[in-house]
Amino acid sequence: MKSVMLSIRPKWCEKIVNGKKTFEVRKTRPKLQIPFMCYIYCTMEHPYISVSCGELDKLNYRTNTVGRCNGKVIGEFTCDRIYELAPINHAPDDVEKQACLTREEIVNYLKGTGYGWHISDLLIYDQPRELTAFRRLCPNDLYCEACAMYSNNNGICNNGALTLRRPPQSWCYVEEW
Repeated sequence: MKSVMLSIRPKWCEKIVNGKKTFEVRKTRPKLQIPFMCYIYCTMEHPYISVSCGELDKLNYRTNTVGRCNGKVIGEFTCDRIYELAPINHAPDDVEKQACLTREEIVNYLKGTGYGWHISDLLIYDQPRELTAFRRLCPNDLYCEACAMYSNNNGICNNGALTLRRPPQSWCYVEEW
């Protein structure tokens, strides 16, 4: 199933996890039928977020890497609605509150057309997952069985080039590996 992985900065991850941010503002949108699954990749930048007792702690500046969520996939959500944000008056009245941004911040970020992805059915993982647990979608139009990368022995694709090793700039199409 086609899904999307979003790169999100730690300060926004915290707001999503705490339920304060229910609207992700992006300049583009995927060409997928709604609803679709989105995976949350927490970027590597400071501040660090750590896992404790299956939940994310508040932001902290610890330097150890035990339980660190930065650089990992921390959870998933269903995008059940996408609003066009240009002009911004097509969005819900409380778009600023849901996005944790002011109207001015939204307009300055988008500089034109943009979209608001609604976050629903949020699931934060007990243990963050590595990027390598996901892969890009195969560009091959053939059925798997007709592809040279397909293994008849175990019925899976052996194309290691599809394994996700770098996070997306903004978002990318993925599937679980």
